[in-house]
Amino acid sequence: MSEELENKEKKVKKDQTSTKKSTAKKMTKKSAKKAEREKNKKEETGLLQAIIEEEKLLEEQVAELEIDKNIKITKGNVFELLDRDSSKKNIIVPKKVRKLLTKLAKKKRKKDGNENLKNEEGNVIEVKNVSKYYVNGNIVTRVLKDVSIEIKKGELMLIYGVSGGGKSTLLNLISGLDRPSKGQVIACDNNLPYMSDSQLTLFRRKHVSFIFQNYNLLANLNAFDNVQTGAYLQKNPAKKVDVVELFKKFEMDEEISKFPAQMSGGQQQRVSIMRALAKNADIIFADEPTGALDEATTKIVLRFLYNINKETGATVVMVSHNPVMAQMADRIIHVVKGRIAKVEVNQKPIHPDDIELFKEK
Repeated sequence: MSEELENKEKKVKKDQTSTKKSTAKKMTKKSAKKAEREKNKKEETGLLQAIIEEEKLLEEQVAELEIDKNIKITKGNVFELLDRDSSKKNIIVPKKVRKLLTKLAKKKRKKDGNENLKNEEGNVIEVKNVSKYYVNGNIVTRVLKDVSIEIKKGELMLIYGVSGGGKSTLLNLISGLDRPSKGQVIACDNNLPYMSDSQLTLFRRKHVSFIFQNYNLLANLNAFDNVQTGAYLQKNPAKKVDVVELFKKFEMDEEISKFPAQMSGGQQQRVSIMRALAKNADIIFADEPTGALDEATTKIVLRFLYNINKETGATVVMVSHNPVMAQMADRIIHVVKGRIAKVEVNQKPIHPDDIELFKEK
């Protein structure tokens, strides 16, 4: 009897222990869920606060364009009206202003006496009082305002600035990928705003090569064929380049038959550079050429760009937010909030191998 009672007591204790554990487990889960809810609530509150602050910031940056009803808006006065409040980057504008700006951006400029302007001696690119506006909904964004620069033949130039400052837009304008809203862009004796889309395509084919941050290689072609596409675009027999020799020079012999997916980022960037060099163009534009690369590969790419400029005489225009690249450039154009803040002349450009960051430890 006592043994049976003892077993019952053990069972009761066991059940009590089990109940306590179960209750504790439920409480732990409940606490965890509560903590998770509080965490999510904080995150939502933080996100909401961030959105409110962002909207407030945007409101501070946006101005509404007020135009007298008696003023007729034309291509002759629209930019003067837009520039009345130069402190704001974004401007809310009437529909007729948006339509006019969109029309001006899409079509070549009508002849007005400036269409035949040529480069001054020694210059390959001249930008004169250029502004660029983009239309998005009912808002016009001023990306560049009254920009003027000169780039000399055979120069190694760096367009430098933080993201969103307008440097890539400037590159698009001087390379013929886009048209300015106003002002002149004269490159290789062509005034680009007055050229049609087909004429701009021919201009780029004849005079310009591009090196992109994301390489832009054709995935279905091997390294040799990707480089060959650049050589194919050069129609002048006297300027043809031996592609196989390029691979030897760039120490890429073993990768000549590889496809982009089989190569490292540095190897793909070298193929991109070879493609630009194979075209043997007058100007090479490099948009953030080292943005996605590690330090070792960055050194290799900058070395090639420097050597291309010094050995072939090609004009190299780099766009970057990397201050290290300024040490190898002949001149540095500082772009800040859509304007040229300053043009810096580098009295002693140095080879990338001699830049302190890249020196062997």
